Amino acid sequence: MDKVQYSTSVKDINQNYVEAQYAVRGLVPSTAAKIQEEIKNGKQYPFESITELNIGNPQTFGQKPISFNRSILASMLDPSILQHQSEDVQRRVKHYCDKIGFQIGAYSQSPGYPVVREAIANFIQKRDGTVEKPNINDILLTDGASAGITLMFNLLLKDNKDGVMIPIPQYPLYSAVITQCGAQQIPYYLVEEKGWSAEQTELEAQYEKAKQNGITPKILVCINPGNPTGQVFDKKSIVEMIQFASEKKIVIFADEVYQENIYVENKKFISFRKVALELNLNVEIYSFHSISKGITGECGLRGGYMEITTKVDPDVHFQIHKSKTVMLCSNTIGQLMTGLMVTPPTKEEGCNDLTIQQYNEECRALFSSLQRRAAIVTQFLNETKGVSCQPIEGAMYAFPKIELSEKFIQFAKEQNQEPDVVYCLDLLKETGLVVVPGSGFLQYPGTYHFRMTILILPEERLLAKMKIFKEWHETYMSKFQ
Repeated sequence: MDKVQYSTSVKDINQNYVEAQYAVRGLVPSTAAKIQEEIKNGKQYPFESITELNIGNPQTFGQKPISFNRSILASMLDPSILQHQSEDVQRRVKHYCDKIGFQIGAYSQSPGYPVVREAIANFIQKRDGTVEKPNINDILLTDGASAGITLMFNLLLKDNKDGVMIPIPQYPLYSAVITQCGAQQIPYYLVEEKGWSAEQTELEAQYEKAKQNGITPKILVCINPGNPTGQVFDKKSIVEMIQFASEKKIVIFADEVYQENIYVENKKFISFRKVALELNLNVEIYSFHSISKGITGECGLRGGYMEITTKVDPDVHFQIHKSKTVMLCSNTIGQLMTGLMVTPPTKEEGCNDLTIQQYNEECRALFSSLQRRAAIVTQFLNETKGVSCQPIEGAMYAFPKIELSEKFIQFAKEQNQEPDVVYCLDLLKETGLVVVPGSGFLQYPGTYHFRMTILILPEERLLAKMKIFKEWHETYMSKFQ
């Protein structure tokens, strides 16, 4: 049989894209998908189905959407049901329709609906407690935070001499898009023993090392709360990072998508915008937020925003908007949900007590459950022999360290795999638990980790899965003493 001749082969593709890796959906999750298909076709495994702990996807575990938000969104999509909705839902729908009509199947302005951007500006001002209110022309609605981050990387990174300082461990989106842009990663290591802290001396050392290697550091990525590490930066850390960026004249990307997910009483979310305004330094900051996380948890609706947080060159501002215009608007359903995320029902709006009470109770119940689940996961991991985990202060993940013996490391080398990849693959094949190897997020040399979500529901099921993990790990590792 003649070999099929394709017009395009892998060698014809932009090699930067070929080289890009995204571990969250890499080898372990793809193997899990194959196993799940085999189970459907009758193959026997020691478990009935896989448990996807590899990605922060709340509703796949049964997290319920906020009913007020969904009622408004449903009515915008199908006006015929509006008459059956509460007075408060009808009022909010009218508010949106006065601005955009029911035409959410039509393009919006490329930066997004002005009514939603205005709501975001009000939210940011209230959140930060500042006199200054963002201009809506500094806010662009995006298909999740990832789209905004990708847009700005493509705009700011010119060639392979440009570098991006990324925290290690990092969210693999960053390393993947940097590679796609043909730029260089400049790792700065978070200190695990200090609760994944960002140290000024490490920033300075990695900056100087990059410069000596002919790389120009252009962007400093700050993820707060941390993904995959779950730490929450205190004000001192944020001040140091802003001062560093100002001194070195590099841009800050403030990834703040988990700002609602802070579970410890001694920490609170502080935005980079708020601190930058207080310091009054010359520093360029772009911040990103999303409906995928927090309490909203609407990952599939793909909504979010980016804010040009500080003053930038007007010509650069124009190019940002032009680049967004080339891609047209983000999806309008995601835009509306972003507006709903930042605009809860209030008395000032005219909402009655029952609506406000139900909304607040739903949010409190979701948050309290996330808080309990973070504690459950932390406890079980730290009670497992050979595993240690820093407190999950925020976000939706644990990033525990696993102690692997030399015998196990040699075993992994014989399979031509990273040790943590072998560990995670065997965990999957024997328990059905899908976690992501730490090597996919990058990690300090000689250490091994994995990332798992805390999202399993109900909580009794999470407890059961953590018990399975603990028993499996201790039995499995005893083979390599």
